[in-house]
Amino acid sequence: MSAQLVQADAALAQIRGRVRERDLELAELRLQLAAERRFSAKAIAGQASRTAGVRGQLATAQGELFALRRNLAAPVVDTVAKVKVTRLRQQLATVQERFEQLVTRYQELAEAAELAATERQQLQGVVRQWNTLCKRLYKATDGQPDAAVDKDILVTWTRFREAVAAPGGNRGRMPVTGQATGQSATMEGVR
Repeated sequence: MSAQLVQADAALAQIRGRVRERDLELAELRLQLAAERRFSAKAIAGQASRTAGVRGQLATAQGELFALRRNLAAPVVDTVAKVKVTRLRQQLATVQERFEQLVTRYQELAEAAELAATERQQLQGVVRQWNTLCKRLYKATDGQPDAAVDKDILVTWTRFREAVAAPGGNRGRMPVTGQATGQSATMEGVR
């Protein structure tokens, strides 16, 4: 009967360990989701601000165009009026050129934002796969690999996990890879 109790306690401890691992993974995923939401909100706000600026410039250009057309429709009597029309035409040409540049830049930024979002999604997949492979390496070597390159991988992985877990810390920055000599990777929560 006590052997069964010992076996039941061992099974319970294993299950609790698995629950802790799942809780840690869930917390990590929640942090990643929150960071992604913050990043998206900032990108959307910036894009809205740039769009509002372009619209304001367009409204100004349209107002100047309206004024120019009105001035051209009225009979031009003296030289001062001709100078003013010429100046307005130059301003209109400048504004139209600037508007075209802004439209081109807006399109470039929109394409860049779309590309960045795609790359971010792909990078997240790579990071998840890398995390899985590092866990396997750690478990396979019991945290003490023989090869220096494997030690470097585990050290880098440890720093990455610490940076991701830190609130605000090094999020978004690449972890510094360390030399395996004299360093040991401590992976809590991997087992």
